Amino acid sequence: MSDLLIKSPRIFDGRDERLHEDAFVSIEGERIVALGRQSELGQEQVQAHREVIELGPDTTLMPGLINMHTHMSFSGDARVYENAVEDSVALKMIRIVQNLQAALASGVTTIRDCGTLPELALPTREAVAQGVLIGPRVVVSGAITTTGGHCWFCATEADSEDEIRKAVRAHVKQGVDFIKLFATGGNTTPGSNALVAQYTLEQMCAATEEARKAGRRSAAHAHALDGCRNSIAARVTTVEHCSFQSEAGIGWDEDLVDELVRHQIHVCPTVFRGMSKLLDEPGFEPTPKQRRALDVRKQRLDLVRHLYEKGVKLVSGNDAGVAYCSFSDFPSDLVLTARGCSIPAVDVLRSATSVAAEALGRTELGTLAAGQAADLLAVSGDPLQDIEAVTRPRLVVAAGRVI
Repeated sequence: MSDLLIKSPRIFDGRDERLHEDAFVSIEGERIVALGRQSELGQEQVQAHREVIELGPDTTLMPGLINMHTHMSFSGDARVYENAVEDSVALKMIRIVQNLQAALASGVTTIRDCGTLPELALPTREAVAQGVLIGPRVVVSGAITTTGGHCWFCATEADSEDEIRKAVRAHVKQGVDFIKLFATGGNTTPGSNALVAQYTLEQMCAATEEARKAGRRSAAHAHALDGCRNSIAARVTTVEHCSFQSEAGIGWDEDLVDELVRHQIHVCPTVFRGMSKLLDEPGFEPTPKQRRALDVRKQRLDLVRHLYEKGVKLVSGNDAGVAYCSFSDFPSDLVLTARGCSIPAVDVLRSATSVAAEALGRTELGTLAAGQAADLLAVSGDPLQDIEAVTRPRLVVAAGRVI
């Protein structure tokens, strides 16, 4: 006897822009065992399920969302740095639980964490996997930065090539899923400069070489143009942010874009509304610094559109946990990606499902088919026609469990 049968007017399988009409998904344990048309189901097959869910009209069933860039222990408010430095381990753990619950309720069934201390992240991953904690499955990073560098408070500090190699090996020993390198400075850490590379090409290559030896993928936080160049040349798996920034603003480098395409390097541009949400609040008047940040945001949306048009493989992650970015925001930020970057809804959805799973190297995720993980999201409406449907969850199933 199978555990769960879900009938839906429409199914988006994570790949095909053609929807499956009047379809069903059969789930046993944590896996999908069958997907097909409801007309193929006999009464005996229906009765062979412990639970049957019949989704209402104008509902679409799709893979659960994969948020490719999060920080589980971050507070998501204007004091994110102070909270990260001052809060106790116990408070951070409570915040992780709160953040995971918010993500799951929004339809996110997998998060890739890009900067939480392994002492917190690894037990969280195992708690979810064992069913002790109900939340999205967690993909854990081993983060590495320079001494006092960007996100030093949630990363291992390493400066020389030897130190970097040792840091990678130590993270692998701990059991992390991938290596995260802070190739440039960033905006969350006071005194850090996002326009400056933190590591040389040789140092980046040392890290990616060690990661590959251990069978681990790698991600590089990169804002500055030099840092983007080093990350691409070091053949990281994904470039995070990839904003091609310099003193002149957001730039463009045709040769680097060609390299991204040639080597099939995924880019996670971390599109999120952030501070722009405050514009809707009565009486809010941005400071000059905030206005500059809003201007840069518009330039970054244009950059993402150009990357898409050039054929760069994009995955979606919204940097959940940083200032003005909560764990429930991801679906709305997918809407921003589609509308703000003029990317078709189907490709935005793929970037948060099948293409994200490809970048993770987790082929059991991100699509609906027999043998795949039973991570599903039902939304009100047709998200391929109206991307905003993804912000209207009706049902979430994580690892075969109805949430």
